[in-house]
Amino acid sequence: MKSFFFLFAGIFLSASSFAQSAKNHQVYANQIKQFSKPARILNKNIDTQGNGSVEFTNAKNQILRFRLHNNKLQQGSCSIAFEIYYYEKNYLKRIESFDSNYNLIGCNLKLNGEAVTEYIIEKPSLYLQKKKLIDDAEGNIDMKDDSNEKIIRVQYFDVHNKPIMQPKPVYISSKTYWQDNIRMGWP
Repeated sequence: MKSFFFLFAGIFLSASSFAQSAKNHQVYANQIKQFSKPARILNKNIDTQGNGSVEFTNAKNQILRFRLHNNKLQQGSCSIAFEIYYYEKNYLKRIESFDSNYNLIGCNLKLNGEAVTEYIIEKPSLYLQKKKLIDDAEGNIDMKDDSNEKIIRVQYFDVHNKPIMQPKPVYISSKTYWQDNIRMGWP
């Protein structure tokens, strides 16, 4: 009977600890007005020292991601603390970058100081062919840079959500888009 009590108490404390940490992480999601609520945890990879990443999702197909170091918000390059990924029909449409004060933040280490990247698939059937190759290889494929085929165009926006004008359209490779779509990188 005594061992049953300790087992039950251990399970309760563990569940309570998880619920408390989830609630603590929810505080971050609640602060970003561009991120629709209610939200739920999609992925959480936090070790015992409080280091790792958290992703929230919501009914509007947004994913909010951020990282922690010693249970404190960790800023990446260019002081980016949060990113929101917007999806439509399982395809990435937009990424917004935010600082630790929950404001859009531009990044001079990126191409043009952009705070927002918008993706336009101009040749969907061609992209689906390339995506199948990448999916079949689980991303482990060396592909020729196909950005000159003008399959996926990107548009950049500043911290005021105004387009950053480019001398000519900017295209990215199918593999780069695939990696962005599955959220492989961090700022």
